[in-house]
Amino acid sequence: MITKIGLYRDPRKNRQWVVRWFGEYDPNAGKHKRYSKSFNLKRDAEAFQSQLTLALKEGQQRDRPEEVALGDFCEDWLRIRSANVKPATLKLYSDTIERLYGYFGRSCQLSKLTPHLAATFLADLRPADSTRRHERLSNWTKHRILRNCKTMFGGAVTWQLLCKNPFQSVMPPKLTTTRWHYVKPDEYLNLLEVAPSLRWRTCYALAYTAGLRFGELFSLTWSDIDFETSEVRIDNRPATSTMPPFDVKDYEARRIPLPRHTIDILVELHNEAPDMVPYVLLTERLHRTVVAKWRKCQQDNRPWKNQDMANNVLREFKRHLRQTSIQQNGTLSIHTLRKSCIQNWANELPINVTKELAGHSSIATTQRYYLQVDEYHRAKAAAVIDSLIANGRNLQMTDARLTPDGNFTKKNTKY
Repeated sequence: MITKIGLYRDPRKNRQWVVRWFGEYDPNAGKHKRYSKSFNLKRDAEAFQSQLTLALKEGQQRDRPEEVALGDFCEDWLRIRSANVKPATLKLYSDTIERLYGYFGRSCQLSKLTPHLAATFLADLRPADSTRRHERLSNWTKHRILRNCKTMFGGAVTWQLLCKNPFQSVMPPKLTTTRWHYVKPDEYLNLLEVAPSLRWRTCYALAYTAGLRFGELFSLTWSDIDFETSEVRIDNRPATSTMPPFDVKDYEARRIPLPRHTIDILVELHNEAPDMVPYVLLTERLHRTVVAKWRKCQQDNRPWKNQDMANNVLREFKRHLRQTSIQQNGTLSIHTLRKSCIQNWANELPINVTKELAGHSSIATTQRYYLQVDEYHRAKAAAVIDSLIANGRNLQMTDARLTPDGNFTKKNTKY
């Protein structure tokens, strides 16, 4: 193996400074492959020489990868990846790929993509809607696209189509978390009072006391509820001819204990539920709609998403909300009821238990997006200090004795 990486000056070339190195031994040619890269400035050539030396020491391949077009790589990557990701995730990757095509072109060679081009791609992103191209894309969307690009081009490195991921060093945009309204227990009870039907009260109870997601709520079947142990099970469910599949987000199946309050509501709804409808929150009419949509998806070979189970839920929730006395202090939706449930758990339970009940893949997700500081925590912080001071004063009183002149003196305590 010839490991030397040389730096030479060739006055015959327009770019006079040349870095040369040898690749792997080619048995067909009977010799090592040879490579070179030219630069205008010596300092640029020296920088490349140092980077290449470090890369080869880290185990990167010595030979240049074969030239592959962006379009060919993306098609192969999407086809291979489709077996391991959910339809919604695959759709997000497809959207990212379309943006890459629009910016670089399908015929662009992977080797031409540099960290500088990757950074300008992210900076120049605009909304896909042509009527909104003058607007800035949200940092959340940019963050998601960058994450997808890092994953995809990391695959290109693994497949030895690239020596280095051009998106790996691109700094993600700063994210700002929107404040959401913490629904207090009295506000939740107020929402139950204005709910127009037992079905809606059950929906709100499951969201607020069990922390179920939107898709989990409307995909929930009576067989998922264990009335003997007062638990609800959230797990993957395969499709049948009349029932669409249900996929747990992040593949995190879980069991959630239900309070007596929610069990009582479920028992009441179960007594009224139609016999031929397996879903907890669907009426006969809504069940027929879901079955028809599922059959249409099968005919069109279109993937099913958990969100396809129900429509106009947010509209109805906002209508109910207007009838309450709740004063919003941030965003408020069905998902906010789930967040409030997780906040209630976190106020009383260890964070690892809260993470498991919420069905999150990491504690970082629970802490960053589902917990926030509100009036309860501020009041509790003050109460903690008051308690410490009061205990300290009591300890001082116990550990002192009064002298004849009315002053306290410290006891000589032996430990």
